[in-house]
Amino acid sequence: IRAPGLYPMLENTPLADALAAAGGVTALGNMAAPDLAREVPNPALTGQVTRVSLGGGAGAGAKLVSPRQSLRIPRREDALDTGPVLLLGEFRNPGGYELRRGERLSEVIARAGGLTPEAFPYGAVFTRESVRQRQQEGFARTARDLESSLVQLAAGQALPGARGGTSDVGGAMKAGRELAATLREARAAGRVVVEANPVILLARPDLDMLVEPGDVIAMPKRPQDVTVVGAVQNPGSLPFRQGWRAAEYIEASGGAQRFADTSRAFVVLPNGEAAPAGQGFFQGGGPPLVPGSLVMLPQDPAPFETWGYVRDMTQILGQLTISSAALAVIAREARRSP
Repeated sequence: IRAPGLYPMLENTPLADALAAAGGVTALGNMAAPDLAREVPNPALTGQVTRVSLGGGAGAGAKLVSPRQSLRIPRREDALDTGPVLLLGEFRNPGGYELRRGERLSEVIARAGGLTPEAFPYGAVFTRESVRQRQQEGFARTARDLESSLVQLAAGQALPGARGGTSDVGGAMKAGRELAATLREARAAGRVVVEANPVILLARPDLDMLVEPGDVIAMPKRPQDVTVVGAVQNPGSLPFRQGWRAAEYIEASGGAQRFADTSRAFVVLPNGEAAPAGQGFFQGGGPPLVPGSLVMLPQDPAPFETWGYVRDMTQILGQLTISSAALAVIAREARRSP
């Protein structure tokens, strides 16, 4: 139904008129199996309903409906996995496409005319609503855990895994409040790491992702920079340099701040995967970076040692950074797409 909701209805209104008031049935609606429920008129059975058979086919529209009834038009079985997907950026014909049941990423890309010569499939951002919801719930859950720890800390209770002694409780409280607020305000992207290169998908069909209604695929242009964020003197984007590692990009950004935690620096690759920058990367460790990479240098985690939260900090920062980067790509490609 195009505009589902509550509608005033007279006794014995033709079903066709009731549906017209709600905007009609969409192309995916199954008029062969309309579902009508009415309340049982026995006061002792308040809240119970009974199903009414409307039959199907052309005669269904002539059936009569009345107030206090509920009408549901199910989807056709062949349309259960169909719906819109959105392609943004460097596709030859970007835009919205109606998904076919069982369609895979390579097929959707082919329907959009393939990729432009400037496309960078290694940096494709593929987002899914169900994943976004789980990530958003994870942010909220972590914020609640932090706030619970703050309450215990304020009450002078020992926390599991906490270090005793000289920990800065005041610093821990402040850092915990700031991180909890950041998590509550953060927008999850729902990014899924996928292979989006049609040539690779042709050779490796096992990597060809099934697409779901509501998925968004943003295909960026080939980047020419590497971004450095976090506890550096001058965060921002730098021109890509062949063979440079994370340490060299950090130095080119003015170097690490005094309270940076260089041992937990990590890199977000263009495809959304996160990896440590490399053990001892300031001595030349870690692999050379590719264009479009993002280097994150976290703050010193000492405040969080008060409650033993250090082991989770890199994962939390990684999730926030990946979501932020993915949303930035989607927003940029949405502005560029017609």
